[in-house]
Amino acid sequence: MSLEIRIVADADEADGEERTVEVRLTVRPRAEEDPIEDSRFFAAGDRAEIAFFVAGLLERYRGSLPRAQLTSCRRCERIGDPEAEGDSRRPFVCRRCQRKAAATGGASAEGGKAPDPAETHGASGVEVLFLGTGDAFGSGGKRQAAIFLRACGRPRGVLLDAGPGCHAALRQEGLASDDLAAVVLSHFHGDHFGGFPFLELDALRSGRREPLAVFAPPGAPERIRELRNCLYRELPVRFPEEIREVLPGEQVLLPGTTGAGAAVPFPADHQPAAWAFGWTLRMGGRTIVYSGDTGFTARVVAASAAADLLIHECSSLEASRPGHTSYAELAGAAGEITARRVLLVHTGEEVLQAGDLAFERAHDGLRLMI
Repeated sequence: MSLEIRIVADADEADGEERTVEVRLTVRPRAEEDPIEDSRFFAAGDRAEIAFFVAGLLERYRGSLPRAQLTSCRRCERIGDPEAEGDSRRPFVCRRCQRKAAATGGASAEGGKAPDPAETHGASGVEVLFLGTGDAFGSGGKRQAAIFLRACGRPRGVLLDAGPGCHAALRQEGLASDDLAAVVLSHFHGDHFGGFPFLELDALRSGRREPLAVFAPPGAPERIRELRNCLYRELPVRFPEEIREVLPGEQVLLPGTTGAGAAVPFPADHQPAAWAFGWTLRMGGRTIVYSGDTGFTARVVAASAAADLLIHECSSLEASRPGHTSYAELAGAAGEITARRVLLVHTGEEVLQAGDLAFERAHDGLRLMI
């Protein structure tokens, strides 16, 4: 969308107050559309009338004019235009802050250095419990996204995504929200975070006093608050809850009760107008990569290089849906995937009904040690 206002003098007339000028407005709502034009001639000295005419043009065509997108960065509060930054995702984080986060290397958002995945205290290994492995449609009667991770010998674990019913799934497996030290969210679609307020409710019922850390894309405090108020208006969260917004490439330390560990997000190709992450978690001497919801991308292949476990979404068999990955795409890249084990989640009906596949399909209640 573009706007141009020109005041053009008639070159054939002599200089001076008697010169004629044309005030011309051109608005082009879209590049492929014909422009809207309006103009009028004035004597050069009629400055007040020219100003009045321009104001009238702006009022008349304001519905077709570009609207300012200026907002402040959530990190540095720098005022900027998200469109000019080349990133339409909201909430707005300027490119400078994104580059800074991606360049943190081994540093943690809490300061210090992220632990080496080989560093453990006591036994090594991670328990992986698939609480929900289904897609948004509940294909195959499966629950929606939720995966519990706990390092061997540690009292509390990490929940990857919090789909609806995750608190009930924890209970069914002999666990509760009190067994969580952290929740890691990939994005804000209902099948991936819609169960979070129920975790809070469960924690209130048990009288939880231990802090709960939440690592999520920008916008998490507002989205969680809105969902909580929609489901349970003014739900009092009486335990310490830290919701931390993380950017791609930025490493954060997992709470001490989970053992030495860190998590780092990478961009997922899921929502063009919003943040969506995959995650790499290093805990219990193991590396686990979770794709989140994403179209097939080399980022996941690179992030999972030599990982102990890659948990990848697989929504369809042949044709991929926008923002999702098909089995055909994963099979075509099988030679490039070097993770020691691959498990498919977010599986659609046709993937569930298919015969033998090159990769394992996870199911609700699957428990394994890596």
